[in-house]
Amino acid sequence: MSASSLKIEALRRISKLTDKELEASEVFRRLIDKIEFLDIWSEQMEGNVTPEELLSISEEELTRRIGQMMAGEAMGTLLDGLTPEEIEIFNAAVEGR
Repeated sequence: MSASSLKIEALRRISKLTDKELEASEVFRRLIDKIEFLDIWSEQMEGNVTPEELLSISEEELTRRIGQMMAGEAMGTLLDGLTPEEIEIFNAAVEGR
């Protein structure tokens, strides 16, 4: 199988499991754009992880990785839409000021 075929197959697998995670979580459905999420995985396969690895690991392990990445992406959207003053208040609260 060619490298591009492996990548497509890995993305298909990720897409299927991503659908399950989105279906199970209202929060993820609101905060995660599936196309952008799959783009992130595609970029990951350019350097950090190989399609072969993603195809060889168990469904449970891949689902865990997808969930972790979704949680990170969702956390990254928490401050979207806040004013600079609200962000400062948030940062002060997190830092204990």
